[in-house]
Amino acid sequence: MKKIVLIIAIALTGITTYAQDQKVAPKETITKYVTTFPNGEEAITITDKSSSTQLKLTSADNFYKYEILESSNHELVHGQSNKGKICDIDKSKLDDGTYTLKVYTSDFVITSDITIDNNQYLLEGSIQ
Repeated sequence: MKKIVLIIAIALTGITTYAQDQKVAPKETITKYVTTFPNGEEAITITDKSSSTQLKLTSADNFYKYEILESSNHELVHGQSNKGKICDIDKSKLDDGTYTLKVYTSDFVITSDITIDNNQYLLEGSIQ
């Protein structure tokens, strides 16, 4: 009888230890926001992966720079030149808050309001 109780105790200890060692990784979320031209075609897309410190900015047309401005006073917070249709924006350079994102192409400026809040943001856009 003692042997059976000892075997059961060892088996339960092993199962409990194994169950506690199994850690579930947090699920990654991907948020994608799209700003469109007045005709409904996609102008820019911003993709935000929860596990990344980068926002991926993709434009339908080549753009030569983007700027992130304070919404309240339009003071430049961050900007970068670009060649092509894609770039990464470092989210860690932005405090929580609302900003204006401007993407400059040779023909127009795409303007979007973005809100950074704990690595999440909302996007509303327009084209000038």
